[in-house]
Amino acid sequence: MKNWIYIIVGLLSLNLSAQIIKDDTHLDLDFFKFKNELLISVMEKDTTKLKSLLADRVFESNNGCGYPGCSKEEFIEMYFKNQVNDDTWNDLLKIIRFGFARIEDQDTKVGVPHEEIVFQGPSYHRKIKTGDEILILGENVNIREKPSLNGKIIKTSSFEIFNCDCNITTMKKSTYQKVDGIDWLEIKLGNGNYGYVSANLTSYNLIKELTIGKVNGEWKIVSYFNPPGC
Repeated sequence: MKNWIYIIVGLLSLNLSAQIIKDDTHLDLDFFKFKNELLISVMEKDTTKLKSLLADRVFESNNGCGYPGCSKEEFIEMYFKNQVNDDTWNDLLKIIRFGFARIEDQDTKVGVPHEEIVFQGPSYHRKIKTGDEILILGENVNIREKPSLNGKIIKTSSFEIFNCDCNITTMKKSTYQKVDGIDWLEIKLGNGNYGYVSANLTSYNLIKELTIGKVNGEWKIVSYFNPPGC
């Protein structure tokens, strides 16, 4: 019954830049199974299933639960039951699509105890400087001369990193603009030149980092957090 899930996992990983987006899921069979269960819960929008994949407390960055993070019930209430759209489901699906990096982690042990080895997604977060760089999340994405659908296309890009003034505390007014119903992001092309790209097609619109660690010998979601610079 679940064979189609394994096929989807493979298809979602195709045509991604191996240098920037590298999924380490294959390194751990138990995590591979966990990832597939997570994918099923997200695609079916099953909060009961998702709840079973959470640690008893989940570190999060909305400051709604206080230290040391949300209980399972608080997490589901905050991110799903009180939402009017599917933003969290969509973000989780994107995170799964762009893979998990296997790393040695110390940061979240303070709030949520877990074993040292964790998987974090999306995998590219460790490859870009959040707040100063963005990654194009697509193939042949148009970069325009002006923040408008009428702007001249000056470049196309596939999974490429660009500098930007994207730090929310220091960004300029021109960095993020809404024109033609699209949120445009100003990026640096070099030699003092700038271009504009739909923010929805970049890492700027996927700032959450999902951390999965072993708790009492089982993989569990321990953190859903905005990394520094976002």
